[in-house]
Amino acid sequence: MATKTFAVPKISCNHCVMTIKRELSALGGVTGVEGDVKRKEVTITFKTDADLAKIKETMAEIGYPIEKEVR
Repeated sequence: MATKTFAVPKISCNHCVMTIKRELSALGGVTGVEGDVKRKEVTITFKTDADLAKIKETMAEIGYPIEKEVR
């Protein structure tokens, strides 16, 4: 199990966070998603690195590409 926080510059409101949570929670291997509008960050808990590749791909597909890993 891993938890990583990513910078997502396109987050502008709680609706953005809700969309990200809904889409990522539907992926196999994702066990938690939290968003911070002020910091423009998303913290994701997931099972394997293979899940991380799918997470990044999904974020780009829904219009919230990950800029970089923050922590």
